[in-house]
Amino acid sequence: MTALAAPVATPSNLMRRRDDASRSVRVIAFRAPERVVSDRLERLLGEAEIDFRIAASREDFRGAFRLVYQAYVRGGLAETNPYRMRVTPYQLLPTTEVFVAARGTEVVATMSLVRDGQLGLPMEAIYPDQVDWLRQRGLALAEVSCLADARDAGKNSPATAMRLMSLMAQCALARGVNQLLIAVHPRHARFYQRFTAFEPIGGLRQYHAVCDRPAVALALDIDRAPIDHPDLYRRFFGLPFPESSLAYRPMPEYLRLEFEPVVEVSYDAHVYWESAMAG
Repeated sequence: MTALAAPVATPSNLMRRRDDASRSVRVIAFRAPERVVSDRLERLLGEAEIDFRIAASREDFRGAFRLVYQAYVRGGLAETNPYRMRVTPYQLLPTTEVFVAARGTEVVATMSLVRDGQLGLPMEAIYPDQVDWLRQRGLALAEVSCLADARDAGKNSPATAMRLMSLMAQCALARGVNQLLIAVHPRHARFYQRFTAFEPIGGLRQYHAVCDRPAVALALDIDRAPIDHPDLYRRFFGLPFPESSLAYRPMPEYLRLEFEPVVEVSYDAHVYWESAMAG
């Protein structure tokens, strides 16, 4: 297995920093922070008239899954299918929520928050040891998955993606998540490390779920963010969403049944069905 040249933070290093932190870190994180989002970001979002929300309707889910399909097929991360949607088995579980940014009825950005549950986490397929190490220490884990945005979003795209990630992070915090994990292409890792303070925890691997493209594993300690990464904390939590926007919204049962056939053709789903039958 080829290792990345960049230093990799081990789970033990992440845990050591956690142990050094004050027990009051999570209390600090839950306090309503001061409004610090830049005027430019707010202006761009206001002009674009984009709504940020957890997907709840058939239109939201279809828009999200189509956007991911288009981005993944374009990037060589998925094969084409007749539904023209990409749905993973994890997105059908009650421990997953799908986030969308929509301009009118059009979904222009999406990502999913997969909390540790019946199937575990997607990245365990290639990083089982790293995930298991964190899980055994009693941490509440969640993986950020299925990120995509519209190519024609123009100048609003970076601001839109960051604000949607802010909603996702605030929901993760409200759900009691301690660590956010993500598997990304190596060329995107630097962006996540620089702008979202994720740290590498796993070296280069081939990821079967995305057509054997390369991936690296990253993690963000939410509890430590206000101390270790105050700028990131302000970026994600400086403009709080109202409580109503953070309300738990899993996929409704009738939509889960509707999207099950899409999983069969858009994702290597044999592990999902075996686990579901065993459960």
